Amino acid sequence: MLLAYYVFCVIYCFYQLNKKYKTKGIDYGTSPELDGVMVLVMAWVLAPVDVSLTWIKMVKETEALKNMKKRHGDRWI
Repeated sequence: MLLAYYVFCVIYCFYQLNKKYKTKGIDYGTSPELDGVMVLVMAWVLAPVDVSLTWIKMVKETEALKNMKKRHGDRWI
């Protein structure tokens, strides 16, 4: 079970790292070895933190939209 969790976290972190580099227009950072080592060592911590921060960001955006809707009434936002 712990091994499956670790493998899932590594895959998730490498996916996010690759997505980040592709949006910036570079394949991998100036030192892809360090990025790979960092992911392999810290994946079990990085993946849950990233998921938590993403969830918090989504909740805050939803609350902001609700507040704007309350302030502006039935007008289209």
